[in-house]
Amino acid sequence: MSKIVDEKGKLFGIVNIVDLLVAIVIIGVIAVIGIRITSSARNAEGESPLDGKKEIYVTLYGNSIVPEAAETLKPGDKLVANNVFTDAEIVSVDVAPAAYITTNSDGEAILEEHPLWKDITVVIKDTVNASSPILKAGNQEVRVNYNFILKTQQFEANCKVRGIELKDIGSTDTTEATESETVTE
Repeated sequence: MSKIVDEKGKLFGIVNIVDLLVAIVIIGVIAVIGIRITSSARNAEGESPLDGKKEIYVTLYGNSIVPEAAETLKPGDKLVANNVFTDAEIVSVDVAPAAYITTNSDGEAILEEHPLWKDITVVIKDTVNASSPILKAGNQEVRVNYNFILKTQQFEANCKVRGIELKDIGSTDTTEATESETVTE
């Protein structure tokens, strides 16, 4: 053994045994972490976290909005959260006369259009990790019928999430999704 390890504890006179053991432990830890990250058996729905990225399209509904405010919403506007712009952007905006319930002369409830206020339906787009149990768009959690604060540089309103659609990144078709990827009201 005196030929393999010298009096200074160096292996073959070159490498310290303690340094060698530390290097082996570090390589082992890196290997375990690499296997853990790439193992599909340990991730949701058998997906690797590296390939769970999808585009999320969230349909929001806001009612009784002042017309001048609704007119400020434009496709391409970036959403704001915590005083910074997010990656989420508005894809489409639909403004319609606000629907409200009133009564007729017989006391029956009827649905009418408000002469001033507007209802908005806005679709926003963001990129999410689809294998995550919590989906976020514009740094806010999204679930159907969940409250969502639609906030841009010039607009803010409380809305309800009406629908969620997940698409592969770069997909050009935004009107059709498979049944398993679409959540609606």
